[in-house]
Formats: sequence, C-alpha cells, structure tokens
Amino acid sequence: MTSLFDRILYKKNPKRFEQIGEIAAGFSSFYIGQNIIQDDVFTMIENYARTKEMPLEWLRFPINDQELCACTFIRGGRIFVMLNSGIPMSKQIFAAAHELYHIRCFLEEDDTELVRSGSILNASIIEKGSTEEEELEANAFAGLLLVPIDALEQQIRIYQIDKTAIEIDDILTLMDIFAVPYKAMVLRLLEEQLISDIYAREMIDIPFDKIRREMEITDKAKRWDMIPSGCEKFGSLLKNLSTNTEQEALPKSRLKEDWKKLDRIKKTYGIK
Repeated sequence: MTSLFDRILYKKNPKRFEQIGEIAAGFSSFYIGQNIIQDDVFTMIENYARTKEMPLEWLRFPINDQELCACTFIRGGRIFVMLNSGIPMSKQIFAAAHELYHIRCFLEEDDTELVRSGSILNASIIEKGSTEEEELEANAFAGLLLVPIDALEQQIRIYQIDKTAIEIDDILTLMDIFAVPYKAMVLRLLEEQLISDIYAREMIDIPFDKIRREMEITDKAKRWDMIPSGCEKFGSLLKNLSTNTEQEALPKSRLKEDWKKLDRIKKTYGIK
C-alpha cells in the first residue's frame, strides 16, 4: 500500500527537495522577510503578482465539496485563483501557498501549464501527497515557505520544546504558530530531521478526530481549524459594479440587473 511518505518530495527526490528549499528561502527573503506568514499569504501573493505586472484576482467562496481546495487559471491576461473558503483556514493557507508555486513557475520559469489547463488542488494531494512531480514540488514549497527552518528553530527555542522528545502538544503549539495543517507540520519536522521516520509515521497515523479533540482541550491551533466567514471575494466584480454605479457608466437597468446577479451568486453560496 502506497503511503504518504512515498508521495512527498523529501523522500522521492531529496536533491530536488533541497533545490525547492533554496527557491522557497529566496522567495521568502524577498517577499516576506523575517515574518511568519500565516494568513498574510493571500495579500503576499497579490503583491508578488503585482511586482511581476500580472493582475491577479481571488475568487474565494464556499464550495460544497471538501475535496476541492483550490484551482488557478489564466484568462484574458489575468491570473485567477479560486479558493474554497468552506474548508478550515489552515488548509486554505496551505492551498494558497501550494498554488503560489504554480504561479511562480508560470511567471518565472515560462511554465505554460496554467495557460494550457490551469491547476486543480484536491484535498487528497495535501493529505496523501502526489505522484506528479510539480504537485510534489508545490507541496514541498508550501511547507518550506510557511514553516521556514530559521523560524521553526527560533519558535522551538522560545517555547522551550524539547527537540529530542517532541509530543502531540508540541506539534499543536507549532501548528498554532505557523497556521498549517497537522500533517504538513509533522512533515516539516521530519524534513528538518527533528523527528524520526518511525515517529513521523506514528504521528501521521493518529486519527484526526483525536488531534481535533486535543485542539479543543488545549485550545491550540483550534483557530486555524475553523472555517472562517466574511472572507469571501469575487475578484474585481464588486469593485467594478461599485465604480460603474458611482460613475453611472452603464444604464440604470443594466446596473440593477448586475447587482441582482451578484445577489444571486451570494445566495447560491450562502454568503450574506
């Protein structure tokens, strides 16, 4: 049976993992600095695209499909990133960082995959890894970007975590700090050789219901396991509607119909 450990870059291609680590470190140095990124990943991605003079729009709304996390595509010279806001916040953050890798490949390495067919990120790729090279790289990049080694070492020192005996409570502490999913945090500890292969496998095999109970009891990382509300985005649609209305750029009948269409979209996705 194929396990998660057979489908991560760190195990399948250690040399490429090191290269992705260098890419993530360079990216972080230029666009993030010394900050722990957490949910600032969304504005950081917008800023990154802006520096490359490529318009980027977020389509962020709840989808009644927990398997679909995100997708990215190019239309009309713009990057559109659709993010399922109906999944826990930590998974949204990781999904955004994962999609950032595909965007970076498009903008800096002339990878035309986004233009040809876009990218789709399913929850299984985050939870179980992948057999596709770029998906492996994107997962590795997301983990390295969100949990950089220097910050990880610093927080372990600050919170006096015993690196020789890391427990579930310590993992939850680090999840709370870095806002990443449970398995992603375990894998980062494995990648930095802070836990052994055997121990990482034991931690991965713990049913998530038990992890979630520990979150409730300790109140650690619980905020990132929640599904947020009020963070929905419809790209530039709302801005364009407001501008057209203020400037009376379209006939009143057309503006009225456009606003009704937006209301119908919100109702479809249960957005107030």
